[in-house]
Amino acid sequence: MVIKATTINTARVIDTAGLRRELKSAMVSTTAEGQRFIANYPAQTLRKTGYRRTGTLKRSWSSKVTATKTQITGVVGSNDNIAPYNKFVQGKKGQQAKLFRSTAWRNIDDLRKNMENDFRKRAEDIAERFAA
Repeated sequence: MVIKATTINTARVIDTAGLRRELKSAMVSTTAEGQRFIANYPAQTLRKTGYRRTGTLKRSWSSKVTATKTQITGVVGSNDNIAPYNKFVQGKKGQQAKLFRSTAWRNIDDLRKNMENDFRKRAEDIAERFAA
């Protein structure tokens, strides 16, 4: 992990409400992109069983952002009815995870890494703007 420090001129008054607004907007964008990322499944290739995807798992993903004066939290998750099926794409180290990985199926570890990188870039851009 690389941490970039930005010097902010403290002699200047910082619009903290504006900063919070910008960071919340960045988190909303990050979680929306994260939701699209995790719900983008590879083409179905195993058809020997006769199973056809219903799209239920794909539609179950959602995102939510909550913000207070001191914290902004973004969550991408799947609803409780589908959650038992998600265990197969959550980065387990078993045979199922290897199968999904070989077919380019994205998992929760991929999502976390993607969202952390995305939000870090957005937050750095915001910090640069507010530091100027």
